[in-house]
Amino acid sequence: MARSDWTALLTEPAAEYLANTELQRFGLAPYLPQFRKRQHSRNGQFITRRYPLFPRYLLIPINEAHHASVRLARGVCKFRPVLADDSGRPWRAPERVIDAVKRAEQVGYFDEILHKGDYVTMTYGVLATIKSVCTTDAQAGMVELLTPLFGGARATAPAAHVSTS
Repeated sequence: MARSDWTALLTEPAAEYLANTELQRFGLAPYLPQFRKRQHSRNGQFITRRYPLFPRYLLIPINEAHHASVRLARGVCKFRPVLADDSGRPWRAPERVIDAVKRAEQVGYFDEILHKGDYVTMTYGVLATIKSVCTTDAQAGMVELLTPLFGGARATAPAAHVSTS
């Protein structure tokens, strides 16, 4: 099996989505890892937006990194677009690492959906259906909860096992 490493492309500031779209238009296969973040809108509702996980960087298979279209794509940095060391060797990431990032993104491991003070319900485990309050912002995929059990017991749970109520 051929080795299929990935490398990173540097984009212009706040142009990750433009660069991703342009590279896809040229027939390349970039990957833009993203996380979701919940924010208040002007009318008091919550909205969920996506943001690049690595600001100013896109991932691309290393065999496509020096394709002529990379320099033509809008949003990609024109001067040294491929992330490289001082001697010009491109940064490399094995396929298995990128696959792990993709899986973590799909599961929501990077998402910032839960915040301190949010009312939530456990969806899995012994505390399923118990309404609780987040006592910290969700970090590293875990959230700390204040439950009504035993006069306010604290619990730590994976953010994937908690839903907003």
